[in-house]
This record gives sequence, structure tokens and C-alpha cells, in this order.
Amino acid sequence: MVRSIACLLAVVVPTAAALSTMQRSPAFPRNKDPIAAAMEAAGFPDCGTILELGCGPGEHAPDFARRWPTPTFQPTDADASALRSSDAHAAAADLLGSRIREAALVDVSQRPWPNVEAGAYDGCFSINVVHIMPRSAVGAFFAGAAAALRKGGVLGIYDTWTFAGSYVGPNNERFDESLRAQGYGGVASIEECDAAAAAAGLERRDVAYLPANNQFVTYARR
Repeated sequence: MVRSIACLLAVVVPTAAALSTMQRSPAFPRNKDPIAAAMEAAGFPDCGTILELGCGPGEHAPDFARRWPTPTFQPTDADASALRSSDAHAAAADLLGSRIREAALVDVSQRPWPNVEAGAYDGCFSINVVHIMPRSAVGAFFAGAAAALRKGGVLGIYDTWTFAGSYVGPNNERFDESLRAQGYGGVASIEECDAAAAAAGLERRDVAYLPANNQFVTYARR
């Protein structure tokens, strides 16, 4: 019995090395519930396989996996430290290798995405990725997501956009200026994204308005 408990603890209790690898986002605790609700409304809980683009610290996939019993998640990121952090969070939740696959290296600005199987996913999502990536990557982002999705699959994007040239809320113009000053792509226009999505075979289905002047935009694979 003692040995069995020790073995169980070795599996589910993070080691000091794993804890040191884990990154954390200060926005995660306040954003996770609104994002999950928007994804639920878009049908993500019914997906069999879900691709995450730009997983960052890797906190969202374990949270979604706990909420929804069906999907299997494939986190990806362009940063090796994010991949390690994602795997550490999944392992700490005892989900790595079962509900959450090992995180894969994917740069969304590339064409094509070498580590993503075409047509293998029912759902695909990104959280706070579009305003970070260069504007020149918008076409590759939507082309890659469309290629990854099965026909009828859903792409959900949490971020903020301009609509007909106007920012949502009073702070997003300053947010955009700050991003561009730091060398990031900045707030994208919904029209630019819609055009890139349409060229890739995706059609915008919905815009949900979330707290803190953010939006969750859903596209469907034609």
C-alpha cells in the first residue's frame, strides 16, 4: 500500500523541476471562464481533436480538458520554453499523453506548418496570438488553420480587432500603440482577417463580445 501511494504521488504531484519549468499568465485566472463560455457556445466541447495555436504557458488546455470530457488537445507554440511549460502543466494535471498531447513546435507565420497534420482537427483556437504576430503572418495563420481543420471544423480566436477602422473600447487604441512600439504586429482589422480567412476556405460565423473589450471570433471551415 505504501509503495502504491508513493507511485501515485510520483505521477500526479509535480516535481521541483516541473514546477520551475511552468510559466503562468497573470491574465489566465480572470479570462479563463469568459473564454471557455465563448468556446462552449461555438461547439468546442463536442470536438474530438482540438489544435491550440500559441499555447504560451499552457494553462488553458488542462482547464478546458477538465471542463469538457470529449476533446483531445494538441498545444503548439513557436517558443521552446512555452512547449516545456505546456507539457509541465499537462503533466501536473495528469493529462499529458492522454487528453493532452506533447506540445509541438509551430510557427504560425510559416507556410505550411510541418508539425501539423492536414485535415486532422475538428477545432482550432488561439488566445492572444493575432495581436502578437506580424501583420505579414495573417495569411499564413488562416491558411494553416484551414489546412488543419476537417470540413465543417471550427476556428475560434480570442483577441481584439478594429471594426470598420474603430477600436472596441477606449483603451484598445493605446494598447495597439504600445504593441507596435514593442515591435509586435498590433491590433488587426476584422476585415483583414475575414479576407485572409475567406481566401483559405473559412467563413466568419460569429463575434462574441467578452469582458475587457476583447472578442471571440469564430470561423467555420467550408
